Parts: sequence; C-alpha cells; structure tokens
Amino acid sequence: MGPDATRERTRREVAAIFATAGEAPLRRCPHCGAEERTRFERCSACGKSFFEAPPRLTRRARLVVAGVATAVAIVAVAVVLGALLRETSKTAAGERARRGAALTAERRRLTREQRPHHASAGAPARTRAARRKMLRRLEAVITADARGRISRGELRSSPVRATRCDPLSPGQRVAAEDDLREPLGRYSCVAVTQTAENGFGSSNLGIPFVAVIDFRAGRLTWCKDNPVGAGDVKSHVAFVRLARECTAARGPAFGSGYLIAQP
Repeated sequence: MGPDATRERTRREVAAIFATAGEAPLRRCPHCGAEERTRFERCSACGKSFFEAPPRLTRRARLVVAGVATAVAIVAVAVVLGALLRETSKTAAGERARRGAALTAERRRLTREQRPHHASAGAPARTRAARRKMLRRLEAVITADARGRISRGELRSSPVRATRCDPLSPGQRVAAEDDLREPLGRYSCVAVTQTAENGFGSSNLGIPFVAVIDFRAGRLTWCKDNPVGAGDVKSHVAFVRLARECTAARGPAFGSGYLIAQP
C-alpha cells in the first residue's frame, strides 16, 4: 500500500471518530453569559471555567457585607463590654455597701460596748483606807459588769474570777489611792479569766477596762476597753475612740484614747 493510500485511510478513521463523537455541546458561561459549542473547559470569551459557579456577590457587595459584619461585631462587643462593666459596677457598689454596713454595725457595737458606766463609791474619801475601799468597790462593780455582759451574750469569754486594777500610768511612783493630794485615780483594770505563769512570776489575762475614781466626789467611772496602738488605728476594720470621761483625759487624741493632760 502506497503513501497516498495510507493517508486516505487515516483521514477516514479520524472522520469516523468525529462522526461517532457527535456535535460539541452548547455551553453557556456562568460568569459572562457567552454561549458556544465547545468541548473545552474554559470560556473563550472570559477564560473562566464553565464548571465553576460564580460568587453569589460581587466584590463590592462582599466588601459591603464584610464591613457590615465587622460593624455588627463591634457593636456586639461593645454591648457585651457595657453589660460586663455595668455588672462589675453593680458588684463593686454592692461590695462597698456591704463593707459600709459591716463597718457601721461594728462601730455601733464598739460604741455600745465602750460606753461609760458610773456608780457611787460612798462618801468622799479623806483617808488612804477610805480610798483603798473605793478601789475595792471599783474592782467589784467591774467584776459584776463583766459577768453580766458574758451572761447576756454581749461578750464571749471564760468566766470572770475577779478584777485587778493597777495605775493607768505604769511609771506612777505612788498609787493615787495612797496620795491624799490626788483628787482622781486613773486605773487600767482586767476582769481576770485566767492567770499565766512564766519564769518571772504570773500575769492576769482577761477582759480589759479603764476606770477613774473621783475620791472627793465618791464617784466611780469605768469603760470596757478595746486597746489599739497609735500606729495600728488605721489597720482596724472599725475603731471608736474611748470617751474622755473613761480616763478623765484633758489632752489631745492619741491611740484609742486621749492623753491624760496637755503636753
């Protein structure tokens, strides 16, 4: 078979192949709308695939949607933050109110607990013996007062055995009850609930009081004490200064009370 015959046979085979394949399908580009008969994947007009769906929104529309979504997110965050801040503010306000109520209640309790009490000590004392009798009277009324507070639930303490009163000023050389020139005796008292022993002796532990004896008027004054050092006043939850009459003080405020005399 010659070359011409071979080429003719090839031509007939190709034609037969195309004849069996049929006509190319008509396709419409989903991107630009152009129609054409083709077996190729991409549109000859815009170059995009016939088989890829176009985006539902244009680029501009997508930008608008993204901007709106961002704005909505910002607003939502602002709303949530606002709600959190309001809740935090309410919580803080509630906590301040609770602290304020607790502080007020504690101050009222201390004021009631520390209020001055008075009693008669009899006729004016003109002798040391009479003065010492007034001191024993003072210790007895403080013992009765402390026991009464415990029985009423105003104080939580072990039973009170007795009361011991010593000069309010530790450096006082002569006790006021022994110095007939002194019109007043100022005392630091302890309603004793227990005695602690140590290598140097013993010490009385219990409920602290301060007191004044007016020897000339035969009058006793005493107050439950809640000692607070001068440097510790601000660290206490609540603080109420003792009344001046608790120690017959005339000086400026100091610590939980007042200086006895002007400096």
